[in-house]
This record gives sequence, C-alpha cells and structure tokens, in this order.
Amino acid sequence: MLRKKKKKDDERDYMYLQALKNKKIPLLVLDPQWHELFPEHRKTSEIKNCEKRLNELIRMQGQTANNIKEYDKAKKAIMDNIVSNMTDGSEPDSFLKVRKQEKNQKLMANLNDKISEAEEIQKEIPAQIQLANRELLVEAMKVCYSELTSNTEQIEELEAWIAEARNTLKDKILEKQDMEMRNTQMYKYMHNLLGAQVVELFDRNHHVWKGNVEENKNGGA
Repeated sequence: MLRKKKKKDDERDYMYLQALKNKKIPLLVLDPQWHELFPEHRKTSEIKNCEKRLNELIRMQGQTANNIKEYDKAKKAIMDNIVSNMTDGSEPDSFLKVRKQEKNQKLMANLNDKISEAEEIQKEIPAQIQLANRELLVEAMKVCYSELTSNTEQIEELEAWIAEARNTLKDKILEKQDMEMRNTQMYKYMHNLLGAQVVELFDRNHHVWKGNVEENKNGGA
C-alpha cells in the first residue's frame, strides 16, 4: 500500500517537474517574497532538504568560479616561470633550469586537470541548480495547495454559517421590529388613556423598552 502510494507520489512529482521544465523560475532561496511566504516554522522537512541542496549547489557554483580565477592566475605564474627558465643547455645553470622546467610541467599538467574538472562542473551546475530549484518549488506548492484546500473547506463552511447567520439575523431583526412596534403601540395607548404622570408611576417599577419617549408623549398630546 505504501509502495503504491510512493509510486503515485513520484509520478505526480515527475509530472509537476516536467510542467515546470521550460518555465523561467527565479532562485527561490534568493527571493524575499518566497522567504516571507515560507518562514522557517512553515517549512516541511522536504522543503528544508531541497533548500539545503540548492544552497549547496549555489555555493559550489560560486566556489568553482573563484577556483577557475585562481587557477588562471596560477597558470600565468607557471607560464612566466617556464619562460624565465628556458635553456638551450649551454648555460652554467642549465641542469637546474631543466629540473625547474620538469617541475613546472608537472604543476601545469596538474593545474590543467583541475581547470578541466572545474570547467566541467561549471557547465553542469546550472542545470543542477535549476532542477533543485524546481524540486524546491514543487515541495513548496504542495504545502501551498494543502493550505489552500484546507482554507477552501473552512471558507465554504464559514460561507454557509454566514448565510445561515444572515437569515437568522434577518428573522431576529423582523422579530425585534415587531416587538418594538407592539411596545410603541401599547405605550402610546397607555399615554393617551392614562396620561404621562400615571404611566411614569408604573415605569418606576418596570424595566420596559419604551421606544422614542418624546414621540410617544407627543403622540399622546
């Protein structure tokens, strides 16, 4: 069952990655908006692993570029050394120069190997960075859609609750208005029948909603 689920998840991830293959996506770890959307406490272990891998590749790219610059400087120094130690064998120190040239040749061969290796990494790493960036985006999208789905369910529940509350509120408003009208009607009648002084005597011993008292009194005038 778990193997079947993993296979399905892998197939889905592959589909997402293919869909993103030709999209120009900025590096997420360098995007302030991405960090705002995904602070540390919201990152899943998958996001953290992808982020770590992407950061490592970016650092490697920068380090490789610096290495190549240093190799080029070293290569120039060795070439200068080779030129300054050229000999036709007739100089008194020709033996020493030959030894130096042999050493220079070994250093140059070793340096050329390093340069070739660094240049190969430099060629391959951009594609690796883009893939790692897409993998990070897929993991981030999973979190986003999980929250979007959860929020949608709650939004729909709240919409239903609000609609019901509105209907209840409407009914309560009508009920309140009906009671207010009835109170107003009774209060005016008592004012007209008994007068303000008698009604106020009764008011002292009862807590009642009287509406607009002034209007009621004017209505009873």
